[in-house]
Amino acid sequence: MKIAPAIRIARPTGRLGLLLAEIRRQRGRWNAIRVIRLYRALGVSVPSAQIRAIARGDLRDLAVWGWLQRHDEPSNRFYTLNSRKDVRP
Repeated sequence: MKIAPAIRIARPTGRLGLLLAEIRRQRGRWNAIRVIRLYRALGVSVPSAQIRAIARGDLRDLAVWGWLQRHDEPSNRFYTLNSRKDVRP
């Protein structure tokens, strides 16, 4: 099965824009728990029953668009900034 190349949007907006800006600022490994803590600290309005799924989806979307790299370790999935493709607008 051939995987389509990542589609890169010019600049994420809204919640994804906030997340990408913080990932650029803080760097390091990002997982759903770290994103949840960030969203709560920033007061991002996300339904608490769905916050984990939303955090995972936001990281996945940024990776699909080429902003992040996904890393899979046993029982641990995390993302890092894709610095080779990160062009600050």
